Amino acid sequence: MKAMVSLLMFSLLLAGAVHAKSSHKTYFKGSDYELQVYSVKGKEPGKTLLLIGGIQGDEPGGYLSADAYVDMALQKGNLIIVPRANFKSIILGQRGPDGDMNRQFGDNPAPNPMLKVVNKLKELIGQADMFLHLHDGWGFHRPEYIDELRNPSRYGQSLIADTDIFTCDSGEKLHLGDLAKDILQKVNARIARADYHLHYFNTQTDRPDTRHKAMRKTATFYALRRHCTPAYGVEASKNLPSLALKIRYHHLVVNAFMRHLDIIPLSPTVSLKPGKLEFAQLQINGEKSIVHDGEVVDIKPGDTVKVNRMVANRSRGLSCDLLALGDLNDLGQSFKLDQGRRLIFRQEGRMIGEVALRVGAVGQTYAAGKTRVFVLEVNGEKRLVMQNQTLKLTPDDQVIIRASFSDGNNTRSPEINFKGWVPPGVPNIGDDRNYVIRLNSPLQKRFSVNGRGHLYPLVAESPDGKKLGEMYIQLH
Repeated sequence: MKAMVSLLMFSLLLAGAVHAKSSHKTYFKGSDYELQVYSVKGKEPGKTLLLIGGIQGDEPGGYLSADAYVDMALQKGNLIIVPRANFKSIILGQRGPDGDMNRQFGDNPAPNPMLKVVNKLKELIGQADMFLHLHDGWGFHRPEYIDELRNPSRYGQSLIADTDIFTCDSGEKLHLGDLAKDILQKVNARIARADYHLHYFNTQTDRPDTRHKAMRKTATFYALRRHCTPAYGVEASKNLPSLALKIRYHHLVVNAFMRHLDIIPLSPTVSLKPGKLEFAQLQINGEKSIVHDGEVVDIKPGDTVKVNRMVANRSRGLSCDLLALGDLNDLGQSFKLDQGRRLIFRQEGRMIGEVALRVGAVGQTYAAGKTRVFVLEVNGEKRLVMQNQTLKLTPDDQVIIRASFSDGNNTRSPEINFKGWVPPGVPNIGDDRNYVIRLNSPLQKRFSVNGRGHLYPLVAESPDGKKLGEMYIQLH
């Protein structure tokens, strides 16, 4: 009986995940202020909760907490998630290199590069039934003064409302204080340490004598006065002992509000594994190639370089920076280079890889020659294979195709296509250099010699598809 009940519950959860709809839109792509917006719709209609994090780049608890909800499936209700509202500030790890983005929601802000993001966030606020703004604040908010770290002026470990009761233009009253206190009672019941409990913080933003006049220009106050949308700031403390703890407390608050709105989720998990660059795809004068952390790429003066994409063990928060050119986020931008440069790859504000672009001698890019050599690594050992020769391997072997050169004047290796093998999880561009190729992975037999699945060609080609030479891998 228990097995049948468990199977039924699993089937219901799976059905919710299958029918839930997710979408992802990128705005201002390739700029410092690139904006990623994720929408998750449940199987059943319901209320919509907007989560925004990362409007200030030195608050990782906020943007990593929001990010955890991107992959969630919902049985009922909807989420709109903006994990990294201020991507430039996150890359730099600063509150706001062009000013505080959370002070741009007042009337008639001065022209600045952040306003395109702010206007998009305003649109999203208008689509939500409730809005939570996720932050990390200093110290521990307490209603009464205890010490320098614990007092009414500190923002950390608090749930912030702009007023207890807000009266909308329509006459509707939003009882923000009552709901906040109810949420905090439920949240604090799950926090064992009383000194880490969250407290209610009413900034009294709408009062003429408020001590927090700057809050009138924030996103939460904009949500109240322009859309009559209940809005709160959620502040974990920057003084908590770990980032994981900040994320946990953010999740407790978000999940409590989701239950209040009857949004039924599959709970997200916390993952703090450090970012690692898997590879990047460069395009030099139209030729595509795969590069890894620490590699040196030779180019000629006047070559046009573009980073098409980068792949890391975590897929979000990625940027690349061609130092001294462009902006902080140069992904997808083309640059003509007359001297060597460094390419820096980042996840949020942490560097996860670097590639050097080195200017070499001007010469013929590809040499046809009469003799061609293929450079491979087999199980970590370098192997040189002459043109038209066969390398005998077993399905247990692991191969990395590195380069191919002829006896002519070579300044760059051509593209090399392992016919019958397709890189997993990425677009197949016909250039298989620098991938780790496990020969026990599925190979397309129709590309093997005579279609028997034993002998596979490796073909060196120029960008225009001209065949420059080939070798073979024979599988025992």
